[in-house]
Amino acid sequence: MLKAVIFDMDGTLGDTLPLCVEAYRQCTADITGKRPSEQEVVSLFGLSDRGVLGGLLHMAPGDPALPIRHFVDIYRRLHTTLAPKPFDGARELMEGVKKAGLHVGIISGKEDYTAEPTLDLFGLNDLVEWKGYGEPTHNAKAERLQQAMAHWQLTPDELIYLGDAPSDIVLCHSVGVRIINAAWAADAEATRAACEALHPDYRLTDIRQALPLILSLNHPEP
Repeated sequence: MLKAVIFDMDGTLGDTLPLCVEAYRQCTADITGKRPSEQEVVSLFGLSDRGVLGGLLHMAPGDPALPIRHFVDIYRRLHTTLAPKPFDGARELMEGVKKAGLHVGIISGKEDYTAEPTLDLFGLNDLVEWKGYGEPTHNAKAERLQQAMAHWQLTPDELIYLGDAPSDIVLCHSVGVRIINAAWAADAEATRAACEALHPDYRLTDIRQALPLILSLNHPEP
C-alpha cells in the first residue's frame, strides 16, 4: 500500500523546461557575450542550478563569483511569461493525493533558488510536506528518495515517484522505487523511446490519469 507520492517539478508539475533553458542561455550570454545552444544547456540537466550555470561558464559551482543571483533574477522575470501556471490538473492531483491520506513530497534537481519561486507562483507550496533538492556535482535524486523514505520511515514499495526524464526512471529503479513516467508535457514525445526502453512501471500521457492510478495502488483490489 502506498503511503507517499513524490513529484518531480520541471516537465511534471509544469511546462518549465523551456523557461529553464532560456534563463540559462540569457544569463550565459550576459556574462560571456555568447548564447549556448539548447543542447549544451540540456546536457547539464540533472545538476542543480549552480552546477548547470558553472558548467556553462566553466566555473566551479562553489565559486563566489558565480552569477547565481543574476541567473535567478532572469529566471523569476521570465517565469511569469514562459511558465505562468502549472499544468491544468496539477493542483487537483496533489490535493487528491493529500485527501487520500498520503504524504506529498517534491524531489527536484533544482535548488531552492528556483524551486521555491516556482512552487510559489504555481500556488503549490502549501501542499508539499517534504522537499529534496539538487546538488551541483551530480544527480542526487536517488539519494533524496532514500532520504524521503528515512524521513517517513517507509519501504521502497510504500512510495511512488512522478517524473518525466529518462534519468528519473534509472534512479528510481536503482533504489527500488516505482515510477510513473509523466509524459504529458508538450515535448514528451521527444523522449518517449528513451523512456519506454527503460521500462517505467507506468507511463501516462494525461495528468488526469495519475490520481485514479495512485488511488488504485493505494487500495488494490483483493
